[in-house]
Amino acid sequence: MADTPTTRSGELFFPAADGSFFEWYSADSGGDSVDLICSELSRLAYAPLPRIETELRRIGYDLLEPLESRRLFSARAAADGFLCRDPRSGTLFAVFRGTETGNLDDLLANLLVDPIEWRPGTIVQRGYGRTFDELRGPLEPWLLEPPGRAIVTGHSLGGALATLCAFDFPEAELVTFGAPRVGTATLGLQPRQPVRRYVHCCDLVPRVPPARFTEADIEDLADGLLDNLGSPAGWLAAASQAALRQSVRLAAGTAARIAATRGWDHSFVHHGPLFYLDRRGSILVDPSDESVAADQRQARSDYREDLGITVSEMNAAALLEALASLSAALVRGETDSARSARERLFAELSRSDAIGRVVVRDLADHAAIHYVRVLLQAEYGSGD
Repeated sequence: MADTPTTRSGELFFPAADGSFFEWYSADSGGDSVDLICSELSRLAYAPLPRIETELRRIGYDLLEPLESRRLFSARAAADGFLCRDPRSGTLFAVFRGTETGNLDDLLANLLVDPIEWRPGTIVQRGYGRTFDELRGPLEPWLLEPPGRAIVTGHSLGGALATLCAFDFPEAELVTFGAPRVGTATLGLQPRQPVRRYVHCCDLVPRVPPARFTEADIEDLADGLLDNLGSPAGWLAAASQAALRQSVRLAAGTAARIAATRGWDHSFVHHGPLFYLDRRGSILVDPSDESVAADQRQARSDYREDLGITVSEMNAAALLEALASLSAALVRGETDSARSARERLFAELSRSDAIGRVVVRDLADHAAIHYVRVLLQAEYGSGD
């Protein structure tokens, strides 16, 4: 987030609502900036289809067809992504849209985290597997035997779907932005298949769901969120935060025991090398866990300072109560309770200050525009 230290709520929840696309693009150099193009296409996927077509035409790309599904809560077919091609290079892009604000089908895809056998011997999360299977049909004619370079990409939920797409169509490259964990190591991509997984600093989504539904992993997730509160000032605040952490440990233990009784002993992993976008806007390939954790701690501190937010202004109790409720509901398979807890959690995480800035860095860093800005800075030395 080199040039924009804070995130507006609109940038997070409505990635395509304002601003322009591809202002930096030129036909002469665009073909050399594939990952930057993927980041902008992934943000464009949130736009209505007419705008997608307009923006693609403006840079000389052909819109081949939208990816649409008619799922449980959809009154009509909703665009879940699109296929496009650069006629100059012949590169084909399959672009998957991330979670759309207010879309209950997307919400359900994110909540159904129970492991299933999606393909023979391949374990993935139910929501992602089911959603991708609804979109697979139109992809096969283009990706089964692509005539040239083919890339599948997406942000957030779109990155999860792109990962499953890359498994089914191993001729395609995979480029994701802020993608969650999708499946176990059984979701094996081809050894020579190019994969690039971008994570922006404190972005929460790549850390969910936890690698395993164990007490330690659930606690680690909660500790990252608590780090946004900073160090408490005074004995009363310190005691309060200690009590909150103890509550989280008790909830994590309960959730872990329920998961064990349901047989959830699978270990979810990320696929491909990590391209970590640090707090200064540098791109680090497969940095150590320790260096990432240190960078995230400093980033959260910088963000609080930029916002002028104090610990007392953040409702930690409500945040952790929602997190504990969500964990318990997920492992019990209580979809309605999980949806309610998820909404409470995100309401706390995404609270804005008086001028509309998201107050929790772990959610602020998930905004699709930040991936574009950092890659643009790396390519051209500018985040504008």
